[in-house]
Amino acid sequence: MILLIGIVLVVMLQVVGRYLLPNPFIWPEELTRLMLVWLTFIGGAAVTRRGAHIAVDLLVSRLPEAWRRIVDVAISLTTAGVFAWAAWLAFVLAKNVTPLPLAATRWSMGAMVWPAAVGCALIAAHALVRVLRPSGASAS
Repeated sequence: MILLIGIVLVVMLQVVGRYLLPNPFIWPEELTRLMLVWLTFIGGAAVTRRGAHIAVDLLVSRLPEAWRRIVDVAISLTTAGVFAWAAWLAFVLAKNVTPLPLAATRWSMGAMVWPAAVGCALIAAHALVRVLRPSGASAS
């Protein structure tokens, strides 16, 4: 919620600055993008933790309970593998771009990539936890 409020405030500042100041700010766009990237990946991890990603379960919902659990485990293991791989790729990319500066803020370009590494690692971890958790356990 804090990131969402921050995005709204920074965008409002950017709009006001663009129309009311002779020399508008150049940094709000980068800061807004950074907050949106963090919001996306932290949100993805939170949704994975709750098992609330959008899914078409027309066929799976008709399976017997044991088969549903097998399909859920297969999906969670696939999710964990894909996002662990993505986390590794993002980690390597973040290490490579960290020395480069962003254009407006002059912050490290790694600031735009580290959220992907952290978020993908969290998504992979939460997917693995979903596999290890007993089928009747709560996600909260």
